[in-house]
Amino acid sequence: MICVKCKKEIPDESVFCLHCGWDQGKAPSSRRPKARGNGQGSVYKLPNGKYRAAVTVVCAVDQCTGKLVRRYRTKTFAKRTDAVNYLADLRRQKTPDLVTLDALYLKFEKTKKYAALSKSQQDKLSYAWARLEPLRYKKISEITLEDMQRTIDEKVSTFYPARDMKTMLSHLYTLAIKHGYVDRNPTEYIELPENEKSRKDAWKPEELRAFWADWQAGNTFTGYILIMIYAGLRFGELPIPKENIYLDEQYMIGGIKTDAGTDRTIPIADIILPVVRYFYDINKRKLLEMNQDNFYRKYWDTIKRIGVRELNPHCCRHTYFTRLASAGIQPGVITAAGGHTSYQTTLGYTHIPLEDLLKAVNKI
Repeated sequence: MICVKCKKEIPDESVFCLHCGWDQGKAPSSRRPKARGNGQGSVYKLPNGKYRAAVTVVCAVDQCTGKLVRRYRTKTFAKRTDAVNYLADLRRQKTPDLVTLDALYLKFEKTKKYAALSKSQQDKLSYAWARLEPLRYKKISEITLEDMQRTIDEKVSTFYPARDMKTMLSHLYTLAIKHGYVDRNPTEYIELPENEKSRKDAWKPEELRAFWADWQAGNTFTGYILIMIYAGLRFGELPIPKENIYLDEQYMIGGIKTDAGTDRTIPIADIILPVVRYFYDINKRKLLEMNQDNFYRKYWDTIKRIGVRELNPHCCRHTYFTRLASAGIQPGVITAAGGHTSYQTTLGYTHIPLEDLLKAVNKI
């Protein structure tokens, strides 16, 4: 059949025209023809005297109500001519049905919100984005909550990596809502693994001897564990550029997280200097050239092979502060060495054995 208004061919028994949206039960309007053709957009004068440019991006029949549903992309202007001139830009913008998660990620990287994140936060989102690879090129309109939940469940099994993936998706959906691609953020319903509080402790002397023996046996990855223990580094601080490592003077410039911790001077103890020199010589650009997933995999493989307690990597930093405190180093020096803002924070990292505490009180 032929549309009663635009005269284009449409399926038989159509209620509305697929081209112009006209109700086929109504006679065509007797108004003068529009200056712009169908699909070019419209400009409306608002009650406040301003003008709204509008382009239809979705025009379909609701299968439940049978009513025609339209979704518009709009922008308001003070002058009618500005609104008319902007219609072409509105038409060029992508419709929700064509926008992929990958396209949203590229937009997100250019936002002020992303630029305001710390380097460590950006790195976490980058790792999370890599794990979301199965969803990257799917259209945002086609991604379901089940898709997101399944991807997270298949990629990670612990709380924090799953939380980072959920956060990454939430950022992208928030951006999609802002641009009118979707009207809700379903990521709030993503379920995460139980957050088991990780055990915080310091390595014992016999465990440190086990690490050194493993390093001397030729297991080079163990060197990174020793560097974190004797330099007080977090995992995210290990990729220090080689130009910031001064072996002769025995210090490095690096660090993340706080103002006190960022780009701080990190002393290299005599005992750990050969280990730092080894990685300095074999790597091209940084002290550590390994992604987070590989690092954690090798870390836990090493812990299990050596047979020490299963403490997480951050306990290396706890060991650093604990050993400095046990050695009687002044609190201000310990705080500065570890890149903390206050000694109160440092106290949370120290785990002094009971026998040392007894020795201290017995001196009173």
